[in-house]
Amino acid sequence: MKVRSDYESPLVLEKIDIVESTFRKKDVSLEGLELSVHVEHNIEDIQEDGYEITLCTTVSDKNENIYVNVKGKAIFRTPQKNMDILEKNTIAIMFPYIRSYISIITTQPGMAPIVLPAINIIAMINDQKSKK
Repeated sequence: MKVRSDYESPLVLEKIDIVESTFRKKDVSLEGLELSVHVEHNIEDIQEDGYEITLCTTVSDKNENIYVNVKGKAIFRTPQKNMDILEKNTIAIMFPYIRSYISIITTQPGMAPIVLPAINIIAMINDQKSKK
């Protein structure tokens, strides 16, 4: 089935997979834990108009009483050559999939699922670039 729109994007997500995930929970009280989110990414030019994006997201508290790591890979096609725009848009498209996966794998007895907040992808990328 093919769905058409007058507003189709030139950026096409061909494939997305979760390629690795880890979930650890220590046998301690989870009350009052403060979790942090760390996101890393990589973009690889794989063909003339194809890119493989790897997005790795880690959620944990400082003592790793809860530790979640999810790595996703996606293939995008686009004639777009502006890597800054490509980087921001592909991560913004992928992140909700990773976010949903983290909620699903943390829906365990004895704890509330981890629901990540929306993340300002542009600010995150700009911040990561300024630290390099």
